[in-house]
Order: sequence, then structure tokens, then C-alpha cells
Amino acid sequence: MSRFSFEPASAVRLHAVQRFAMGAGIALAMMCGAVHSTHAAEQPTLTAGSPPSSAPTTFMNVKTQQIEGLMPDVVKEIGKREGFNVSYDAVPFSALIQSVVSGKIDIIVAGMTPTPKRAEVVDFSQPVTAFGEGIIVKESNKTNYHSVQDMKGMSVGAPTGTDYGDQLVKLGIFKEVKMYDSPADMTRDVALGRIVAGFNDYPILKAQEAAGAMAGTRVDDDYVPMEKFDIAIAVKKGNSALLAKINDALTKMKADGSLNTILKKWHLAG
Repeated sequence: MSRFSFEPASAVRLHAVQRFAMGAGIALAMMCGAVHSTHAAEQPTLTAGSPPSSAPTTFMNVKTQQIEGLMPDVVKEIGKREGFNVSYDAVPFSALIQSVVSGKIDIIVAGMTPTPKRAEVVDFSQPVTAFGEGIIVKESNKTNYHSVQDMKGMSVGAPTGTDYGDQLVKLGIFKEVKMYDSPADMTRDVALGRIVAGFNDYPILKAQEAAGAMAGTRVDDDYVPMEKFDIAIAVKKGNSALLAKINDALTKMKADGSLNTILKKWHLAG
């Protein structure tokens, strides 16, 4: 018997076609992969401004030196759905509006409440969630304050640029309403007895308390906020294309439950 075998011409042609098809398939797969990689690389990167010390809404992770929190998680999911990446700049709350107006950042990712005054210069998304203010008092102060009226005639403090800070001033019932650019400075003044109570977002105060960052003070859980405020994402006035993408994603995230999952992660659901 011969050591060689011969294939019919038709079989030879068939194998040639199969090899060509396989080679073409590999080439096509490589091309598609390259197109996909190029597409991913070409996704625009937006610059977001976020306060570095407003946990759990936004904060700087000291280990990773990255901005994290509720709002960055929400925006990360929006970016996945709408095809953009986000890089973060640490920006004090009081400087966020000016930063987006001047073009230093593209998007405000923070626990910011839409107000008519702010809406004159920025455009807000639909609400992400809502919560009210809370208070801290000196650790040795055993009084439970149920409302702002219980602090009438006293000195209190609030972060600069907050809605409840403005409300406290308008009430006109306090000896002094001191404004702070740094929550740490406000906490220190409460601990030293320079002010009776410091106001801030209740979730922020509870997160700081859990992290052990409230030395000499305590959160008064009996306090009932004046009202609850919506918080939303903001963009420069007139940036309708970006705003539409954000709102489209938020609508879908509310419908499919993914937004609620993020809120639960940060203990803000319901």
C-alpha cells in the first residue's frame, strides 16, 4: 500500500475555501476587536467637581486618593449607560457653581439641592434622592433639640452655600449663624463650645460619626429637619445634550432598580 493518499480535486478546493474562510474570520474578529477598543478609547472624559469631605455623598478615599461616595457611584453608572468616563477634581462645595460656570469642570457631582437661584446659572437633572439637615452638639451636652426653635437665641453654624444655612439666617431667631468652609472647623467649634450646634446633611453627619471623625461631639438623632431637600446632578447652563443623557440614564435606573441598589449601599434608600 502506498504511503501517500490523494484527495479528489473537489476536496482540495473545499479545504482551501475552509482555510480562506477561517483566515477571513480571524481577520474580521481582530478588526472588530480593534474597532471596539478604539471606540472605548474614544469615549469622552468629563471633569467632575466634588467636595472631598462630604461623606457619604462625596468624599476623598485617603488610601486610594480617589473621590468616592453615593453621587460618584450614580454618575459612574450613568457614564456606563451613556458612553462617557469621568475624572474628578476635589472642589469645596462653595466653589462648585463657579467652577462649572467658568468651565473648569463639566459636571457637579455632589449633594447639591436645585434652587431657583442656582438654576439661573446651572441646569439640574431630575432628583437623585432627598434628605434633610441634621445637627451635632457637644458630646457633654445632653439636651435633645427637636427643632430649630429649641435653639432660639443660641449661636449655631452651617457650611457655606447650603440651603439650610440660608434658612437659618432668614429665621432671625439665633444669636449668630456662623458659616464654615470646612466641616472640620465647624465640628471643632462645636466641641470647643463656640457654637451650640452645627448643621449639615444628616447622612454626612452620621457617616462622619461612624468613621470616628466627630471627636468631642455627637449627632442629635432627635432633631427633625426643617424640610427634606432633593439632590441632583448639575451642568453648565445650556448644556442640554449632557443633561439629556443624565436624565435618560436616571429614568432607566429608577425603573430597573439600579438606583435604589446604589442608595441602599450608602444607607440612603427609602
